[in-house]
Amino acid sequence: MVLFDITLNDLFLLIGQLVIVFILFVIIVSGIASALIIYSFRTGHFLFPNFMLSIIIMLEGVVKAIFRLMQMDDSIVDHIAIQLKNRISARRFSDIPPDKQIIFFPQCLRAIDCPSKLSPEGIQCTNCGQCEIGDAKTKAEKAGYRVFIVPGSSFIKRMVMKYRPEGIIGVGCRFEVKSGLDMCSNIGVVGIGIELEKAGCVATELEWAEFYRVIDAKE
Repeated sequence: MVLFDITLNDLFLLIGQLVIVFILFVIIVSGIASALIIYSFRTGHFLFPNFMLSIIIMLEGVVKAIFRLMQMDDSIVDHIAIQLKNRISARRFSDIPPDKQIIFFPQCLRAIDCPSKLSPEGIQCTNCGQCEIGDAKTKAEKAGYRVFIVPGSSFIKRMVMKYRPEGIIGVGCRFEVKSGLDMCSNIGVVGIGIELEKAGCVATELEWAEFYRVIDAKE
């Protein structure tokens, strides 16, 4: 009985030590990833992108906690995750022809007094010239893309189910783009995300040069 107690105590001690080692390992790895994320955000250069993305996916909560501890905006983690996923997907994305792609614009990118109407295929642009969407949509459709202006998040899933694209270009706020890229990964579609330059509910702004760079690379 004494021998059994000693062995059991030793087992509990070993488990406790392993837990402590694991926690320290998680903190150290998350700290290294956080440093790389900060470096990437400030310089635009990505060191060990696959490592960073893996840690963000597995330990996102810990990495964001480190950012909050340093009194930094933890949405930077989402921004870098989007950039990393775009870089990693770029080669596969370039092999998909435009006619097998879907582009999603958020409705908040429209002009405040936009005259467009809602339809089962999303918001229908009238090319009134009050915002850039009309010209962008025309150019993208001429290149072969299918373009939608999204009235709500459930709309995206319906269009993906209906048209079965191989690739998606999604424009939106940081949270929406991150969620969209996660959805693409889950359903086996190659996704590229473009963040709005100015987010919000209305009159948002996009760095259109970045959008045209993405679709021009496909032409």
